[in-house]
Amino acid sequence: MKIEKYLSWRTSNLRKEDGILVGADITQEWFLPWWWDHFQKHNQLPVAFVDFGLSFPMKEWCQKRGELIPLRIFSDFIKEKEEMDPLIISALEDEFGKHFWEFRTAWFKKPFAFLQSPFERTIWIDIDCEIRGNIRPLFDLVDQKPGIAMAKDLCDSLGHYNRSIYNSGVTAFLHGVSLIIQWAKRCVENNGAFRGDQEVFSQMIADENILLREIPPEYNWSRCHKDQSHAVILHWHGVYGKHAIRTQMNVEELSY
Repeated sequence: MKIEKYLSWRTSNLRKEDGILVGADITQEWFLPWWWDHFQKHNQLPVAFVDFGLSFPMKEWCQKRGELIPLRIFSDFIKEKEEMDPLIISALEDEFGKHFWEFRTAWFKKPFAFLQSPFERTIWIDIDCEIRGNIRPLFDLVDQKPGIAMAKDLCDSLGHYNRSIYNSGVTAFLHGVSLIIQWAKRCVENNGAFRGDQEVFSQMIADENILLREIPPEYNWSRCHKDQSHAVILHWHGVYGKHAIRTQMNVEELSY
């Protein structure tokens, strides 16, 4: 499998400005408008949308609000559960449960989406993140090496990986940094040993002894924590989080 042509940064129609990158497929697109409404209340930054497999109506919705980017990636590089080592499967399910399997395909494609950013400095935000304030300060974190910043996972129990895990749900990065190319390559080569992209990334920076710039926790605040008063970005991750978003959307619709 030749992956080299996918392991490169976008070079056309680049923009000398800061911007936001998000992505979704048809299974997640229902909460893109929810994400957009919260984002627009507090920020006026340009947004690019990566198409992981959107419906045609949602493609049009994205194009009205920013650039729509087709995901540049080959298919079928992610190992199915049946192809993985049973011991790894058992260890992952003991720690994380069984719901994560449905999300793995999108997770491992994330660094390839990063490579398609049109912006000089980018903040990637998972669309299950509720934006509650100004996020512009995060851009400054990438002006020094290694040119990428993440927050430590607030729900991290070390467990299976026996090291701190960085959460890729909010990631600030500089266009052109080689670390993201390395990360994408590892996601292709090693995904059968990991739950998702952020575990691959955390293993990589541990192996190479890279000191990562850390995003302050309030910019990727886990819904696991009861005190949410200081969250600038509240991350409604996991199955429970999606139910919480649906409930919030229903309440907001009733208020109109």
